[in-house]
Amino acid sequence: MRIEVGYIPAIEGLRGVAVLWVVLFHYAVVRGGQFADPYVSWIDGSLPLKVFVRNGFLGVDLFFLITGFLLTLPWFKHAREGRPHPSAREFYVRRARRILPAYYVQLAVLFLVFLPLLHPGLWRIEPGLVLTNLGLHSVFLHYTTPYTSASLGINGALWTLGLEMQYYLILPLLGPWFSRTPYIAAATLLAASVVWKAMALHDLEPLIAIYNAIGARWNPSEAAVRHLAGTQLPAYLGHFALGILCGRVWLACRAKPGGRTRTILSAVLAAGSVLILYAALAGYAAPMGEYAWIVIPAAMATTMWAAVSLSPTWGTKLLGVRPLAFTGRVSYSMYLYHLPLVMLFNQIVPPTLGALALPCYLGLLYLVSAASYRFVERPFMRASLTQARAAAVTS
Repeated sequence: MRIEVGYIPAIEGLRGVAVLWVVLFHYAVVRGGQFADPYVSWIDGSLPLKVFVRNGFLGVDLFFLITGFLLTLPWFKHAREGRPHPSAREFYVRRARRILPAYYVQLAVLFLVFLPLLHPGLWRIEPGLVLTNLGLHSVFLHYTTPYTSASLGINGALWTLGLEMQYYLILPLLGPWFSRTPYIAAATLLAASVVWKAMALHDLEPLIAIYNAIGARWNPSEAAVRHLAGTQLPAYLGHFALGILCGRVWLACRAKPGGRTRTILSAVLAAGSVLILYAALAGYAAPMGEYAWIVIPAAMATTMWAAVSLSPTWGTKLLGVRPLAFTGRVSYSMYLYHLPLVMLFNQIVPPTLGALALPCYLGLLYLVSAASYRFVERPFMRASLTQARAAAVTS
């Protein structure tokens, strides 16, 4: 990406926002569910904080938008310059180098460290369950069944990695399509998401029957089974599509610095879309019924379009601050480890820690994330960057 389009500070910071949103959500759910944590009490005592933090699982929606924004940029750039489409093979190799090393190291830690500590004896009592989870997690199919979708109740956040990998597989097909007819392609994917969500609520009986059969030992509710069906990849194709359109606008605007009017309008639009997002999360979109969910990615995409795509200086300054940029840089490792770490933190750290709990947890999380980024992610990223530079020179 950096060889093709350069570094985008605002996107790096936005990634930091997304991961911190998810981290705070899980901290409030897990820590607040066991102890009288002062930070959780403070969050729940403020309506705006409660609305945003208790809906922090939607940080994954923002991640999907960011993925859409970034990964199709090379296709748009090649099309603008009249060059052939990027190589699908090289894309897959780069994605593998970026995603697999840290993911597999995390899997090893999950099954060999976190599992024995958090669920002692499960390897001995339920070896079939553990091995099935290990097998499906290793090929990113864990979120396709109720048997493995919760990642043994330790790292349920991994469900998004399965969807991301599925999206990577089809992206070399989507890239050329969006390059030719971006709005038709986006409208198609958005319609597919709306239809899939509706079918997951009211239809898809064969898939629901399969899920019920697989999860029969736990007797899952119909709502839980339909939630699993309704959060498969088709439900998020619209998110990726909106992100792709935002990326296309950024590519067109990055070399055209906006004047004062555009800067002011972009700030007003971003603030307005955040308020709309807050209203939707607070329940004001309820009259839309089962389609209220559409407001959320639309508001997020509008914020991204205003703060990043239009390249306003305020967006770069606000989202590109060093702490947020660093968080965005290590966000992948942070996402991989944050949930099992807070579970283990709860088990080991006494509840009397009080106001020191959140700072201590965040310090530990940043330490683990930085180490994973430095010693696992970066070496493979450098290899991928070297290969990309060599390919750029030869082309």
